[in-house]
This record gives sequence, C-alpha cells and structure tokens, in this order.
Amino acid sequence: MWACDPALTSTIVDSFQGAGPLFVQALQTFMAAHCALVGDHLWPADATEAVFRDPYYDFIVVGSGSSGSVVANRLSEVQNWKVLLVEAGGNPTLATEVPMLFYNNIGITEDWGYLPEPQEKASRAFKQGQGAWPRGKVLGGCSSINAMYYVRGNKADYDEWAADGNYGWSYDEVLPYFKKSENFSETLTDENEKYHSKGGYLNVQRIKEAHIIEQIFLNGLSEIGLKTIDDVNGPNQIGALTTFTTIKDGIRQSTARAFLSPIRNRTNLHVIKNALATKILFEPNSNKVKGVVLRKNNNDIIVNVKKEIIVSAGAINTPQLLLLSGIGPKQHLNDLNIKIKADLPVGENLLDHLFVPVFFTMPADTNINSLSYIVSMLTDYLLTNKGPYSEIVSHRVIAFTNTTDITVSTPDIQYHFIFFPPKCYNFIDIMTKHRLSDKICKEFREINENKSVLFIYTTLLRPKSKGRITLRSADPNDPPVIHPNYFTDIEDLNTIVRGMKFASRLNDTESFKRAGLQLHWFEHDDCKKYEQTSDDYIACVAKEMTFTLYHPSGTAKMGPGDDTSAVLDPELRVKNVKGLRVIDTSIMPKIVRGNTNAPAIMIGEKGADMIKKFWENLHTEL
Repeated sequence: MWACDPALTSTIVDSFQGAGPLFVQALQTFMAAHCALVGDHLWPADATEAVFRDPYYDFIVVGSGSSGSVVANRLSEVQNWKVLLVEAGGNPTLATEVPMLFYNNIGITEDWGYLPEPQEKASRAFKQGQGAWPRGKVLGGCSSINAMYYVRGNKADYDEWAADGNYGWSYDEVLPYFKKSENFSETLTDENEKYHSKGGYLNVQRIKEAHIIEQIFLNGLSEIGLKTIDDVNGPNQIGALTTFTTIKDGIRQSTARAFLSPIRNRTNLHVIKNALATKILFEPNSNKVKGVVLRKNNNDIIVNVKKEIIVSAGAINTPQLLLLSGIGPKQHLNDLNIKIKADLPVGENLLDHLFVPVFFTMPADTNINSLSYIVSMLTDYLLTNKGPYSEIVSHRVIAFTNTTDITVSTPDIQYHFIFFPPKCYNFIDIMTKHRLSDKICKEFREINENKSVLFIYTTLLRPKSKGRITLRSADPNDPPVIHPNYFTDIEDLNTIVRGMKFASRLNDTESFKRAGLQLHWFEHDDCKKYEQTSDDYIACVAKEMTFTLYHPSGTAKMGPGDDTSAVLDPELRVKNVKGLRVIDTSIMPKIVRGNTNAPAIMIGEKGADMIKKFWENLHTEL
C-alpha cells in the first residue's frame, strides 16, 4: 500500500505524461480518490521502532478485529496507560473498503484463507470437501471483509448466558454496550431510543426504501407468513426487513475505520502491523503472564506487559495462540510436547452458523454485469463514493422465523437473500470463491449466463452440533485444524430441512411468479435416488451444499466456576492464569441468533469496561 506521498504521486503521474493531458488528469483524479479512501494516512502508523525502543506496555491487545480494535480504543482512553495493539495483517485496501466488493475479499491477502477438515455429513459438493472459511487478516479483522450486516441477536441469547451463571451478561446488562458504540443514522424517537443511540464511534445505517427486487422478496415473505418488521434489533426479531448495515457515506465502517482511524494520533496507543503473536510468556515458575512473542519479518520480538494481555484474535486464532502457549487440553498439548500451563478445554466448543442455499432463477437484462458496466460503476464510486457499489443493495433482505412455532419470539432459522444478476462471474465468481466442485461451478455459470440467480441462505441459528479447533503442530505458522462437525446432531439437519422447505414455498407466491422467479435445484448424483422436494432429497442437498456463514464462536467459552467446559470466568479472565483475558466471539457459551459482528463489538465494549473497573478498583483499594 502506498502512503499518498506527494513526491511518489508526482513521480507516477509524470511517468504517464506521454499519454496526454486528459489521461494524466484522470490518473491524478483516481489517485487522489484512492488516497482519500484507503491511504495509509488514515490509519495508525506502524509502531515497530517504538516497540524496539521500549518494549514495555500496561496492556497488550492481540488482534485488531471487531473486538480488539474496540478494546484498544477504550483502554487507551486512560492517558497514563500505555497500550499495544498487535495485528497480523496490514492496512485496509480498496478491495476491503468498497461495500459491494465484500464477497471479493474471500481468498485475498487480507483473508487468512482457512480450510476446514473434510466432513462426512456436510459440504460434500466442495473440492476435497473443504469450503472456504474466510477470516480477516487486516486492521479491523473480519469487520474489514464481512458483509456489514448489523444484527445483535435475540434478547433471549443474552438472558440464557446469564441464566447459565454468566453474571453481568443478561440482555438488559449488555444493551448499554451495544448503544455505547452506536451512531444511529435515523432520528431517535420514543419508540427506538430504548434500543439505539447517537454519538458512538460506529455508524449504523438503515435505508428503509427497498430496491425493487428487495421489495419482491419482502412481498413474497409476507405471503408465506413472515411480515415486514421495522427493527430487527428492537423488540421483535421474527419477521423480514432490509437490514441495518455498518456503512457511512458509501464506505465500509470496519472497527479499524470507526474505532482506530479517529484516534490514530493518540500517543499512548501503539499499533504493530504484520506481526504474528506466536506465544504468551509467563513469569518463572508461575501462571502469571509476563509478555508475548511476536514474529515480524522472520524475527522474534519479545514485548513485556505490566497489567494484562487481552487476546482478541477471533474464534480460530485465539484458541491457536492459547494452545501454543500451553493453555488447553492436557492430552493434546502432551501429544505436541507443549509445556502445560493450564489444563482447560480450549477449542472444544466450536459453534458456527452453517447455511444451505435455496436457489431461484429469473430472466434479466444480460448487460447489467458487462465488463464495461462494472468499470463504469467502479469509476463512479471512486470519484463520488456513490452508486451501486456504495451499498449492498439487492443483498439487504434478511428474515427470521421459527420452523416449529412461528408464534414464539426466538427464531431457529435466519434467511439472507443474496441476488446476482446475469454474468456475475465478471464481478465475482462466487461458487469458485467458495470452492464448489467444477460440476456445480459449470452449472451455475451456464444458468447465470442469461438469468439472475437468487440465493436464499437458509441459516441454522442455534446449532446443537459442536466442532473443535486443534493445533496441526507446535509451529505457529501452521494453520490450526478446524473440525466444524456440521450435522453430527441430527436435529440440526432436521431444522435446516424445515427451513429449506419454508423458503421453497416462495415458489408458489404471486410476488415470485409475477417476477419470473422459479425454484431451481442443482444436480447432485447422490441425491437423484430421492424424489425431488421430499425431506430425504432436501436433507441430501443440505449435506452437499453446506456453507459457513463465517460466524465461528465459542472456542474459549465463559462460564461460572463449576462449569468444567468453560475456559473463562464471566469477567473473561482465563481460569487458573493471572493477567490474561479473552475478548472476542470465542467467549460465547452459546452462539447468538444472528450475525456476530455487532455482538463482537459489544463484547469489546463490555470487556474493556470490565478491565477499567478492575484496575480502578484495585488502585482505590491500594
């Protein structure tokens, strides 16, 4: 990434003088637009030299993702606390910041590019049985590559956490932390101010006017019993709507842009980038943390901590770091000859939202995704931050339902309506990005050549199946082993089948018929023996086309003192270790019923507040 240096810009422009004044002027305009959007001056500078000069910090935060950036911001509000934020990736790029390009972030440099282990009961239509598991390796983490949905989950999620012994985590107790971050784009009213606020770092945007195709989806859902609601983060989650998003002025509002960019010159906050945390260090003959080893440019850097280390590396990288540091299941660590510091079930509670798409096709204008159209729209975006690329229009409809009792307030299925016009492969080859088989990719491309394709992501909200994260080796450069274990509990498969059948009912609605939207089933050899649309057939399809919705959670769960499956106490402190907390979606004892970015930010807010109160109280007592 270039740093918008005037001398460098001048050199580049001068090299194109022979192309004529109009081209040079256009080039200057594009470079200025690019710089304004993602120039290095927008982000905290890399602090490697400062770390070498004085490698002692009050707090070290590992991971600058949805939670870690929040924690670093809030802790560095205390001026006499020196805070180091560690990020394995670099600054956001043009690809990460343009909202409509979100799916193109799979498999790029800013993605860790993880692949799960093949599964007997899921993802069988993927190459080697391994679908993509994208994770953000960039300032802002997954909030820099995700789809920007702002969904908090269900009130019952947090009340269940509290009821299980996690004091302080009930809905009424976490709601203030959701609101603390938020800068709500709509006018606050007597009805919505209980749930929303203004003045926070994170812009939460809602464009109520649905696109014409989105209105067709909403109308169809209404016909099958899912009415349009106003606020999925309000009193009622059951229903359908165009979602809230973390976008502002046509630009992604990652936690890097929302929480780090405004404080990039804060002198007591240092950010070291492209540095991998490989091990947590302890005081001799003690379980008190001493510091962390960082690897940058093939060199190891030891950074010392005075108060606490906070691991916010996400539900895959957090357990990896803990395990590498000797915190985890005794047998697994012994097998890898890693010295044991604490025998805890790290990585043992992997929970994720899997989805299986239900497909519809419809006739459409085949020029809308031509290469010339894409270039024109991207040019418009770079110059104005407006146009189709400034939003996720046509992908914003989401819906929640309970497939066993539509009258209850807790959903078991979420739907994402993702719509691709003809020739979307010119813009994004979505099936190839996710590693679908050549057969499926070919069939999709043939259909999408002259038809639009609607994916209805039928998402399992409260999985009973649990996966596991383990180490591949004691080498921190080896990716961890991801066992999703989808559908190992048959009830998960039964719920998905009910959800897919419900989505399929849209085929009979007048709204879909008038639009020419028709149900389409991809061919799967193993499913041909079943009658199409039978429960056995749909279950077979589900086992073939099992995707992740990119929400891994729970791998360092919190729990009360008598919970032997918990890694943390309800104040997010690692059990049997002093000076170490985890603050990210790893802490979830049960996964929330909805997208996980907003909850991760809330967890960052609440976790940082816990740390502040602890040290303030300690100082008062002293």
